[in-house]
Amino acid sequence: MVRDENNFDEVRDAFYSGLETGLIELHSSVLKTLLRNMARGKDALGNSWEPIKASTLQSRKVRTSSTAPLVDTGELRGDITATSEVNTAELYAVIGTTKKYGRVHELGAPEAGIPARPIFGPAARLAYQEAPDTIGNEIDVRLEGAEL
Repeated sequence: MVRDENNFDEVRDAFYSGLETGLIELHSSVLKTLLRNMARGKDALGNSWEPIKASTLQSRKVRTSSTAPLVDTGELRGDITATSEVNTAELYAVIGTTKKYGRVHELGAPEAGIPARPIFGPAARLAYQEAPDTIGNEIDVRLEGAEL
């Protein structure tokens, strides 16, 4: 009789468990970086946005003393936090907003004098850069523990 010593089920389970956990960690890390940098007037990669015009700063003094772009009320950052999600069953993560003006900030509106201050493109590039290490490490840890 031949004894089957392949542990394909255990390897598969370790792989998917690592993938799920890595996706959660990646999403959390990118979202945290995006929100922290937004409060500092930067995108998720640390690139500074174009400063706010003096006339805009004057008009928003009733709401905030911050001179950083996109932080006068915190409404956009709050919506990004509330809207963003991870779905481990379908293996996807989303960082986004339901605010219509999110598109204006991402792409700019030259006709209205609003420069592009990208939020989501840089966050996607950061996730792309960090994914191999973050997700790969989680998979490696679980595969090391699996009986191969």
